[in-house]
Amino acid sequence: MNQRKRNKNKQNRQIKVAVSVVLSLIILLCVGVLTARLVQQQRAQEEYDRLKEAAVDKLAETKKPETKKPETKLEPEEPLKEEEVMIPYEGIPQVDFSALWEENTDVCGWISVPGTQVDYPVLRNHASNDPHDAYYLDYCIDGTYGLPGAIYMEPCNAGEFTDFNTALYGHNMNNGTMFAGLHQFDKEEFFKEHEYAYVVTPDKILVYRIFTKVKYDNRHIMMAFDFTQDTQREDFLESLKNNRDMTDRWREDVEVTADDRILTLSTCIKGDYSRRLLVVAVLIDEYENK
Repeated sequence: MNQRKRNKNKQNRQIKVAVSVVLSLIILLCVGVLTARLVQQQRAQEEYDRLKEAAVDKLAETKKPETKKPETKLEPEEPLKEEEVMIPYEGIPQVDFSALWEENTDVCGWISVPGTQVDYPVLRNHASNDPHDAYYLDYCIDGTYGLPGAIYMEPCNAGEFTDFNTALYGHNMNNGTMFAGLHQFDKEEFFKEHEYAYVVTPDKILVYRIFTKVKYDNRHIMMAFDFTQDTQREDFLESLKNNRDMTDRWREDVEVTADDRILTLSTCIKGDYSRRLLVVAVLIDEYENK
């Protein structure tokens, strides 16, 4: 009887040891996976920082060509001369696209939202035949797989930002990078004090004024609306107004119509997979990028 009891106790100890070993291995595996992800995210962010340092300068002011009448009368065949004047916006990035294209030719622009960490190249998978390709949701600018991915638009949008609604997507990263900074617009004071978003393309400098921040539903906007139709453009603008979330922010003095060009920045909301955070801006100025 005692021998049987001792054998049973021995088996129980062996089971406990085996369970402890298995749990320890699972914990080590989880720690290893988490560490690898953090290292990947850190490496990717360092790559973005390196590109930013190599290809982007922040200018307090940028110059815009403007034709003015000369004080003396010119002969009819003599063209008017261009006089450079200052663009009245601060912090517009000056981007070296040649340097960016050496890294990835899918770069089509640069997005900067003053007051946030949103200051990144914009990528568009030109080679894809899928109008809603989301390759850069999972791939970084250097082609490596995994977070944080990249700020990107789908191929259904023109890379020149000429559509009625250009939608850009980015992850809401725990370390505040990528599109996590958009959540700063949840704060009323921040929304009031930060009005602008800038997009620089190889040919243009685009200045947008942010008119709303909404916690929208999770429908795929570029699939849900046909923005080639005026009525669908109006429907989207109305859907923003009718969103009716208590945390939505609006700039009431900004009028937006179906004839405008808007920029929609989209990211996820932690803990709420049924909605997306949208920061939406309207184009108010456009300059040649020389």
